[in-house]
Amino acid sequence: MQIVTYNIQWGMGRDGKVDLTRIADTVRSADIICLQEVERSWRVMDHADQVARLAELLPDHHYAYAPSVDIADPSSPDKGARRQYGLLALSRWPILSMRVFPLPKYPIVGHLVDQSCLQELIVVAGGFPTRIYNTHLSFLSERQRQIQITQIMQIVADAPMQGGPVSGLGVPDADFHEDWMAVGRKDLADMPRPAMIFGDFNMRPNSPNYDLLVGAKDPYYGRLHENAMFSDVLTLTGHAEDFGVTHPDDTRSGYMRIDHILVTGEFVGRVTRAWIDADADGSDHQPVFAELDLSLPQGPPI
Repeated sequence: MQIVTYNIQWGMGRDGKVDLTRIADTVRSADIICLQEVERSWRVMDHADQVARLAELLPDHHYAYAPSVDIADPSSPDKGARRQYGLLALSRWPILSMRVFPLPKYPIVGHLVDQSCLQELIVVAGGFPTRIYNTHLSFLSERQRQIQITQIMQIVADAPMQGGPVSGLGVPDADFHEDWMAVGRKDLADMPRPAMIFGDFNMRPNSPNYDLLVGAKDPYYGRLHENAMFSDVLTLTGHAEDFGVTHPDDTRSGYMRIDHILVTGEFVGRVTRAWIDADADGSDHQPVFAELDLSLPQGPPI
């Protein structure tokens, strides 16, 4: 199974041209695709509904869109018209359910600050029930990213106890498809424990916020892969934490990787390859890919 995360910056490439076709060509080999900064009627442009355009360009994938920002479009005569940008997830397998969680956002004097959210999907990937999370955290505030990550970890931990969007424990068959609840038992998606989180975290691996997701380094054993935490697919496959560039800037920290794919313990040992596509030129970010062999037993990488 191949997976990828990519902040597409609404398709604006290094050459200043908007081209969603090259975005689709970059990611189409992946089975699970998580994109950030995808727009719907946010600006006047060709293919202003980028969700529809990307779905057209990737017809083998199911898709679900989660707007982080949704405001009125007064320029349209349609009273229901909206201007939106946010998160788009695509899957070669059906997306059984989706939930969207707004993440905390607080105004900062002198700066534009936008809403972040967490998109949650349930997918049976290659026969392996999995939660897929897609997010784009605050670009501006370390403190606010800390608050957002703390909430994400709580959502992820609590979700299996909450169950799917509709629960039917102990409900007799006759109660399904009745009255307001027009679903059958087979329509209900269980909430699996295994999870992956994709996104632009605006967070480098030397940030304390990275520790909130993957656990702090032990002074003796180093970075452990705790089952209740996340693990970074790049470090799982032998890359150093300061490896690679996903968003070039003038940082002096030596770390220019802010886009990540993180997985729970069920996938540790099943991640066989991970890389940054340094040649992709469709955005100001570089996509992060990983490959997993779900037939391998759970355990540490060999």
